[in-house]
Amino acid sequence: MSLSDLKVLVTGASSGIGRETCKILSQNYNAMVIGSARNRNALDAMLKEGSIQNFIVADVTQPGKCERIVEEAVVLMGGSITTVVNAAGGLEGGAVGDAGCNLKNYEYNMNVNCKAPFAIMMAAIPFLKQNSKKNASIVTVSSVNGKQSFAGCATYCMAKAAVDQMTRCASVDLARYGIRVNNVNPGVIMTNLHRTAGMDEESYTAFLERSIQMTHPLSSSLGRVGNPEEVAELIAFLISDKASFITGECIAIDGARQNLGAR
Repeated sequence: MSLSDLKVLVTGASSGIGRETCKILSQNYNAMVIGSARNRNALDAMLKEGSIQNFIVADVTQPGKCERIVEEAVVLMGGSITTVVNAAGGLEGGAVGDAGCNLKNYEYNMNVNCKAPFAIMMAAIPFLKQNSKKNASIVTVSSVNGKQSFAGCATYCMAKAAVDQMTRCASVDLARYGIRVNNVNPGVIMTNLHRTAGMDEESYTAFLERSIQMTHPLSSSLGRVGNPEEVAELIAFLISDKASFITGECIAIDGARQNLGAR
């Protein structure tokens, strides 16, 4: 599978799933990749190692930045863009009824996980329309949290459910332009998401062990949770011509977590 004809913008490119997606698309499948994130040093290192062809330093939660990211990416890719991967995201926990679940918590989770992907998509659509005959597509990194409820992270679940519905609706509206829109919905993946959300090392270790032994059925046989490479490979497939009749899907990559229910 070659993606050498694709010009891809990846947000959230400096870490986790976004970083691995850039690396796999560039190095394994020869796509042109422009990465965007807040961490200039990480992006510069990725450029030097060949994971991206260029980068844009920006915070997707700041006003006007999503539009600027798309505009600059189009310029850096020679006036064209075929593909968008919305991998920027964040988690701020809070249980309904507790002080931490408030309007500020809601705004944070909605802004980074739903508003930003929507703004990126809307800014990119005019350029994607120009490449409707070149397998134009959008993939957003959602979460298993968009598919089922979890305690202690209500507004995060709300944001991921909203971005899932955004994808389904956009897939219908954009189908006439030949633009495909899909999501990937990871379960627990070995990234820094939970650490940056405030989980200490002891708690994170216990969380991973519980994920392996109890909450992710496939993990008990594999002896591990998911890894970013697996998600990146799914994204690569979804943006390729191998997936040319797939749109509007929110595809779980969660070791059957969504099928287990609460535990």
